[in-house]
Amino acid sequence: MIQRRYELSDEQWEQIKDMFPPYKTGRPSKLSNRTMFKALHDSRFLL
Repeated sequence: MIQRRYELSDEQWEQIKDMFPPYKTGRPSKLSNRTMFKALHDSRFLL
């Protein structure tokens, strides 16, 4: 799969992944924090 220019590289994700809090209540998400970040980031381009 080709990485788009606005997607985070693995190295960039490693630098910011600790900024996301761990799941503490309820059931864990089926999606990773990286997937959720990517979805939010991608939605910015749809507006």
